[in-house]
Amino acid sequence: MSNQTGGPNYPAANTPGAAPANTSGGLAIASLVLGIVGVIGGIFLAIIGIVAGIIGLVLGILARRRGMSRGIVLGGIILSAIAIVIGIVGYIFTGIILSQS
Repeated sequence: MSNQTGGPNYPAANTPGAAPANTSGGLAIASLVLGIVGVIGGIFLAIIGIVAGIIGLVLGILARRRGMSRGIVLGGIILSAIAIVIGIVGYIFTGIILSQS
C-alpha cells in the first residue's frame, strides 16, 4: 500500500500497532508528588513522611536511571530525602516528649 506521495502507509499515532508515545516521566512525577506528600504529611504524622519519602526516593532513583526529565526527578529525590529526615526527626521528638512524661 502507498499513500499519495508513493511511500508506505504508516499507522496514525495512538492507533493499535503504532509505537507507544514517549511517556513524559510518570515515575518522576510520582516521585515529586510523594516527596511533597511526605514533607507535608511528615510534619503532622512521622510515618507518612518516612513511607512516602522512601517510596518517592526509590521512584526518583528509578526515573533517574531511565533518563527522565532531570529537574522533576531531582526535585522528587530531594523532597523525598527531606520527607525521610522530617519523619525521623518527628519520631525523635515524640520519643523525647514521651520519655519526659
